[in-house]
Amino acid sequence: MKFFKIFNQLIIYFFYFLLISILFFSIYIVNTSDPFTKSFRKEFKTVVKKGNIKANFFNNYRVEHLPNTQFTKINLKKIKLDFIDISNCHIGSCYTFYIEQHNENLIIADRKGGINFIKFSELENKKVNHKKISTNLDFDRILDTFVMNNHIYISGKKTLSEDVTEIQIVRGKINENNIKFEKLIGLRSDKCIFRYSVHSGKIQSFKNDENKLLLSVNSSGWTDNPSMESLDPNSICGKILLIDVNEKNYEVYSSGHRNIIGLYSDKNVILSTEHGPYSGDEINNIKNKKSYGWPVASYGERYSRGNSDDVPFYKKSHKSNGFVEPIFSFIPAIGISEIIKLPNNFSNMWHDNFLVSSLNAKKLHRVKFDQDYNKMIYSEEIYIGDRMRDLLYNMKDKKIILALELTGSLGILTNTQ
Repeated sequence: MKFFKIFNQLIIYFFYFLLISILFFSIYIVNTSDPFTKSFRKEFKTVVKKGNIKANFFNNYRVEHLPNTQFTKINLKKIKLDFIDISNCHIGSCYTFYIEQHNENLIIADRKGGINFIKFSELENKKVNHKKISTNLDFDRILDTFVMNNHIYISGKKTLSEDVTEIQIVRGKINENNIKFEKLIGLRSDKCIFRYSVHSGKIQSFKNDENKLLLSVNSSGWTDNPSMESLDPNSICGKILLIDVNEKNYEVYSSGHRNIIGLYSDKNVILSTEHGPYSGDEINNIKNKKSYGWPVASYGERYSRGNSDDVPFYKKSHKSNGFVEPIFSFIPAIGISEIIKLPNNFSNMWHDNFLVSSLNAKKLHRVKFDQDYNKMIYSEEIYIGDRMRDLLYNMKDKKIILALELTGSLGILTNTQ
């Protein structure tokens, strides 16, 4: 009898322990920001609402979460940057900053023009040391940064008067104490929304020539009835411009763009990432003198459309209307941002890949294009959980570095295998 009494008490204690464990686990599941549990909650609600437990039990779809990807284990480390100033962004306020590399230094430029250096070796520490660089920068807002050889190029917005705003490109020789910038070119237009834009100003070299730069300029606005400035050959709005640094002039390289927020260029190809209106973010293969359709053609729609079966406002075929089709258009939109090419020393399973970051979706996309960059062969989503404004790859340390603007942090991705 005594044995059964003790056994009965053990069962009761175990039952209480199980109930308390389930309670605490439920509280954790509800409140944690971990991407796996977020996905778990979503799937659990679907199972309960639709009563499809059997269907989910035998579901063959595989969704991986960090540290796992489809073929590789990836570690994500986040480093908070306490020196980044908060600034305005599309969702309200963000810690927006851009990242470049030069020799042993990671260069960080925030939206307000502060420039800091961090040694790559510091990224191994829990708290990194940084060095603030003195400059003569005088921008209202930095739009992009680019490093080539021993120079850093910065595009920025500068208000000259109540009615006049310029996009400027400046260049300075990299120095760990002071960088003195010189103005290369200034561009004005009363048709583009320079004073509000966060998308103009992406810069890259043209065919790896530091005296030839590519500069993106946004279209004429957010409205549901955009102007045709993007297709006007005499306007700089909605264009990629080819700038001659020595001559300090430019020509229109491509047209029909809405808001280019990512730009990649090498000797063989130029790729851009571009925000659509409501949906329809694009990856485009940029060709000289070609037009990409905005505001006539888009796979997105007007913000005011809603869920209706109305006739589309924008033409859906780019080609049949005389424009270049995108390599890929994201429906729904992901808030597409930067694009970089990933060298083949990061992972044996990630050869000839590009990385595309996103803002709203908070995901990194590992993509592969065909050899002519006419189509995207695959795209693997990797959930990061923060808005990514910029990307770079450190070849020496084999690290992918992310500029995370919700938290003002560096994201460091490393292959753990």
